[in-house]
Amino acid sequence: MELTVRKMRKKMYGLGIIVGLFLLSGSAQGGDAVTLKQYSLDHPHQVPGDYVYRTPRVFGPEKVGDNFSWDWLTGGKKQAMPAQTGTQLKLRVRELVAQLLAGSKEPVAGQLRVTVASFVNLDQVYETSALGRYLGEQMLHELQRARVDAVDVRMMPAMQISKGHGEYALSRDMAELNYVHHADSVVAGTYSVAAGQIFVNARLLENGTGLLLSSGSLVFEVDGVSAAMLKDAGQPQQTPSSHVTIKAFPGRRGGE
Repeated sequence: MELTVRKMRKKMYGLGIIVGLFLLSGSAQGGDAVTLKQYSLDHPHQVPGDYVYRTPRVFGPEKVGDNFSWDWLTGGKKQAMPAQTGTQLKLRVRELVAQLLAGSKEPVAGQLRVTVASFVNLDQVYETSALGRYLGEQMLHELQRARVDAVDVRMMPAMQISKGHGEYALSRDMAELNYVHHADSVVAGTYSVAAGQIFVNARLLENGTGLLLSSGSLVFEVDGVSAAMLKDAGQPQQTPSSHVTIKAFPGRRGGE
């Protein structure tokens, strides 16, 4: 009798488990199923805008400045940079020109004719990049904007016309350029990159003597634009074998 009762209890216990599982399954098919689906692995979730993905090898944005992307340095997928990032670089060159003009003992506008060289790597003076070329290019504009007579040494004696391509007035081919330009001074500059910072120095030098007429400097954080422009750094296979002569401009400082 006692053995029969034990068997019945085991059967009832097993039946209870089966009933419980059935009720749980029925409940999951009701309203709870919708709640659980929100957390399934393949269900899309909106990521908050201020969420930052981090790994031990990547600095957060607070370490390297706004709009910086390591993808620009590693050749990964490129992301569009906000237009104001490029505008900031333009305004930095304007500030640099303002320092040069303010630091000169004598007025530059209306007194000096100036040429501008590409900015170069401080540690490799024959190495430059898109950033170095842009600094020189934008400085020409800012000097002219400040009413300074600026000379572009890349202008060819005659315009070249190529069918199907366009018309060209600038060149870096020494065989196509004037070898003599009249100017009183030249703007030369360097840049250096360290710890996510770019250090830029510019100087206004008197032609012939190398006398330092004025100088200026900037320090700013590497961002997506400047990082992209630094990627193509390079230098000629050999040091330049041809030279463009810069002579004092007649009737101006040093040419009188």
